[in-house]
Amino acid sequence: MAPAGDEEIKLRPQHYKWGLSVYGTILVQDSLNDIFEGEARIRESSFLFVVALSRELWRYRQWFGIGLEGQIGKHFDEMNHWEFNGLLTARWLKFPWDKYVDTSFAVGDGLSYATEVPEVEEREDPDAGKWMNYLMFELALGLPQYPRWDLFCRIHHRSSIHGLIGADRAGSNFVGLGIRYNF
Repeated sequence: MAPAGDEEIKLRPQHYKWGLSVYGTILVQDSLNDIFEGEARIRESSFLFVVALSRELWRYRQWFGIGLEGQIGKHFDEMNHWEFNGLLTARWLKFPWDKYVDTSFAVGDGLSYATEVPEVEEREDPDAGKWMNYLMFELALGLPQYPRWDLFCRIHHRSSIHGLIGADRAGSNFVGLGIRYNF
């Protein structure tokens, strides 16, 4: 007879360290606070499509993970440039309802490079630059019987961190949906 600990491990979904994500977003005109409060206004004239590769580097049991993510994004409509982001992520993995809907929440921070100064950011601050800080927030949901797949909602944020990187007030916020394949 196997010890109780071994039985618990067999019931857990397969653990995958890599993820390939695609997501589409739309520009919102307001601040991160407005987005979190549900008060942000959508600006329908600017879209961003992103492909991202992520790798979990470390995990504390089934609770928490640290990883890296690289992104390539293409802006459409009002803006028409490429964006490259590299970030460190922290992901909370354990929620009480995971046996019904596997849920995780992630925050990521890193650097962002735009091939052109984004028009939206330049309108906010004429000193806006190509390099900025990148910040993301993500809520991912998946079915336990399909551990390779996640659907997620993500906030994609570029900013100068109040002048720490480049201009004083420049930044942009995109909100979108995506899908991830874990392997």
